[in-house]
Amino acid sequence: MNNLQQLDSLAAHSDVYRDSQRVAIIDMGSNSFRLIVMEYVPRLSFKMVDEVRESVRIGEGMAQMDVLRPAAMDRAVRAAQIYASFCQSSGIQDIVVAGTSAIRDARNQSRYIERVAREAGLNVRVLSEKEEAYYGYLAAVNSTTLHTGYVVDLGGGSMQITRVENRLTTHSVSFPIGAVRLTEGWLKSDPVSRKEIEQLSDHLRERFQALDWFRYEEGMTMIGEGGSLRLIGHLIQKRMGYPLDWLHGYTMSVDEVEAVRDELAKLSVAQRGKVAGMKPDRADISLAGAVAIHEVLKAGGFDAMTICSQGLREGLFYERFFEAPAGETPMFADVRRASVLNLAHLYRFQEHHAEHIAHLTLAMFDQMPAEHLQCGAGERDILWAASMLHDIGVSIDYHDHHKHGSYLITNAGLPGYTHREIALIALLVRYHRKGKPTPDELAGLLEPGDDVRLLQLCAFLRLAEQLDRARDGLVRNVRLHLNGGMAQMELITRGDETVALWSAARHVDIFEQAFGIPLELVAVPEE
Repeated sequence: MNNLQQLDSLAAHSDVYRDSQRVAIIDMGSNSFRLIVMEYVPRLSFKMVDEVRESVRIGEGMAQMDVLRPAAMDRAVRAAQIYASFCQSSGIQDIVVAGTSAIRDARNQSRYIERVAREAGLNVRVLSEKEEAYYGYLAAVNSTTLHTGYVVDLGGGSMQITRVENRLTTHSVSFPIGAVRLTEGWLKSDPVSRKEIEQLSDHLRERFQALDWFRYEEGMTMIGEGGSLRLIGHLIQKRMGYPLDWLHGYTMSVDEVEAVRDELAKLSVAQRGKVAGMKPDRADISLAGAVAIHEVLKAGGFDAMTICSQGLREGLFYERFFEAPAGETPMFADVRRASVLNLAHLYRFQEHHAEHIAHLTLAMFDQMPAEHLQCGAGERDILWAASMLHDIGVSIDYHDHHKHGSYLITNAGLPGYTHREIALIALLVRYHRKGKPTPDELAGLLEPGDDVRLLQLCAFLRLAEQLDRARDGLVRNVRLHLNGGMAQMELITRGDETVALWSAARHVDIFEQAFGIPLELVAVPEE
């Protein structure tokens, strides 16, 4: 692709983004109200551009009677007014408002809805138990690799459990056992007594055991959503000194959850508020959340749960994003691929160049004899992702764009990829131009042998980048031959190969470092 074609490609993407839309989604949960603003181009790309959270505790007191108390209702209406003003000031006209467990169960629900409509100008859609579970499922299936297993969504007023088979729902249930309700109904002393915890645990086991479809089967995974669940994951990370503050895709074991539960059980609410990683407004309900998570893991027969940082709000958004016809589930065919392309589009990647680099790197990978390669199918996918994203840092500045790109990846994340995989992708982007690849601060996320894998993958990516140094696609393909102690790479070219040979020849040393074999480059005209 020549320079004019590059400009045309970028202009085309800019035109698309001028047509982007914004939607505000307000989740009126039992513990907190959250507003997110999503900017998106339908079926192409999306990003969250703002988020507001208010600890409203609208479900306060509902463990005793299913009525929204005056003080809680006043707080909720005030928050709704603030959110409505925020949307108006921001020029957002597309607003989705969803009420969940506490509002759904309140006998004075209509009074609250009328007040919000009159005093804030917002129309509240009260979700049924089935709808709440469904939107949590949509969030999980569009941001994780969940194929068969369960989605557990723990809120302030309720917990939804959804069984998923072949990425589609088969069963779902909602229990009124959210962290706020459990705290008010069962954990009333401070510090909580051992007897109260045992009684709560027994109650939860009875609930879960009644579900004959909620049992671990080979190959199943459990995905967890909700603020209380994310909090427990964050506390676990702080306990173990996890190198990054990534929660989405983080897997916590049942033993780790139990350890946090036991630690919180020894503390008063005031003392819990001082635990590393604790959100002060969740200190009082954190223990109930830990007990619920531990019991649902044990009841399902799971050793671990993977956190999904998305939830009902994102599930509601996906309906807008996909514009799916009635009866069609709005979801990505391939979450990992969609995740990479979404990030690439957000940072205006040079699509033709990125796709060509991916073509060249994968051609090298596939032709490298297995006995010389310390990588498998998983690393091949990592190489593709890094190839597609290697230049996104240019959106910040050309100089040090390899560092900018690595930063964007580690901070934006790539839903569907594990933390180890994201670290490797970020490191490949970091070293795709120069320098010896090293794990740096991401070393704690890697596995034994990943330093070698990183070097081998980086050799392919760096050579491919140099072969297309002029962004002209002149090197159409490569043929890799190994003979004895020598490697030869034929560059199938169309036109003058001078720049490609000159640029790549300066980087053949990384191939020898990675594979212990000298590399010779030979240009061969395309037939």
